[in-house]
Amino acid sequence: MNAGLQVVLSGTLTFGVPLVWAVREWIVTRRPKPGSWPGDEPRQPQPKPMSPDAPRRLPDCLIPRLSAPVTRSRILEPV
Repeated sequence: MNAGLQVVLSGTLTFGVPLVWAVREWIVTRRPKPGSWPGDEPRQPQPKPMSPDAPRRLPDCLIPRLSAPVTRSRILEPV
């Protein structure tokens, strides 16, 4: 085997095979269009705006409740 052929084969093994392998894996693992896999449903429609006469108050579960600040008494340590 001459030196030129050895350099070409070595370069192919070093750079070509991993590159071809990576491109193959990239193509194989690419996800198809939405809706083509089982369990993929089309996107839900956007909710409609509320009517002007709807109440504007937040439900109680969404209003944050502030607790009273905890006051701690200071304890002095003898020196």
